[in-house]
Amino acid sequence: MDENTFKHANFANEVTSTTARGTSFTGYRNQGVEWQGDLSDAAIDTMYWLDAVDVRMLPEGNAQYIVQRRKYYATQGDVNFDTTEPSTADIPNFGTNLVDGTVITPIRYYKASTVSNFGNRTNLRPLVQDKRDEMSFGMTDLVDFTISRALGDATETTSTVAGAITLYGGDATTDATLETGDVLTTELINEAEVLLSGRNAWYWTGGVFTLSSGTKNPWTNEARDPYVLMIGQRQKQALRNSSQFVNASEYGSRVVISSGEIGEYLGNRVIVSNNAESVAAGGTAPDGGSVTTVAMTRCILMKGRKAYTFVWGEKPKFTPFTKEWRDQRGIVLTADFDGSTVHNDAVVKIDVSDL
Repeated sequence: MDENTFKHANFANEVTSTTARGTSFTGYRNQGVEWQGDLSDAAIDTMYWLDAVDVRMLPEGNAQYIVQRRKYYATQGDVNFDTTEPSTADIPNFGTNLVDGTVITPIRYYKASTVSNFGNRTNLRPLVQDKRDEMSFGMTDLVDFTISRALGDATETTSTVAGAITLYGGDATTDATLETGDVLTTELINEAEVLLSGRNAWYWTGGVFTLSSGTKNPWTNEARDPYVLMIGQRQKQALRNSSQFVNASEYGSRVVISSGEIGEYLGNRVIVSNNAESVAAGGTAPDGGSVTTVAMTRCILMKGRKAYTFVWGEKPKFTPFTKEWRDQRGIVLTADFDGSTVHNDAVVKIDVSDL
């Protein structure tokens, strides 16, 4: 946030003298009341998805950002080299165009808070700081939520085109067939890592996991762009109940541990996020099928900086304002951003039961 813009504003948020005063209570004139000096604050959820993806800043004067990308490197089968001496015919040409772009257009987001001067003067709380903190968290949560849902909606592999791959817990073949006990396991993480690293793409058809003819990128797990597994709270519980995970996830090197990270397994950084997509029993299935029969979560294993690019048009900023004709003051929070999945085949979705 733009600290300098805010700290000199001395403005408050969005209330009148009555709506900011809190819940009423009974007091007596001859009995004292002690006010706690420090605020007993609510919990602040930390955001992790933005740290795991590619983040760019759009230069001023531009409306769109284009991510140049190569779909994949052609294999020997794609190039089809000729061994015939070109004495009577030209050497065959390779003309496949595998370079394209993904267009990202940052969207403007707005939110304002207004307070009457009288309400601000008669309140014990630093109202402007309270609302600034709350609006800041709301914006951060929006960014985190936006990225998590976009990755969860990454285009799936088809019979001819490689894309995201989906795995299910237990013997399930859809979200609707997940049952109690089909939780996240080390075996599922192992399979997801193998699929992410391989050249073959797989998709579900008629309940059968089927090999696609599309060419998939064989991603590698690198220190500067590691595989990241984003899971929910119930998946953290399932992994902690696994001795195989607990024994393997103890760090033996000076690896930089991300906030929210509970360990590493098979080279995959495992991070817990409350914005991992979760659905209650009877809710809409993330895979587009019928309703779920159990509470479930969609976990994401990805090569983050290849999978998704997030673009700031303008980073979040608070701007103060006054309304003298209404005896009010306020602040406006604005930000421009958007993002897009760039390589769908850099994503493996793991749909599992919560219990």
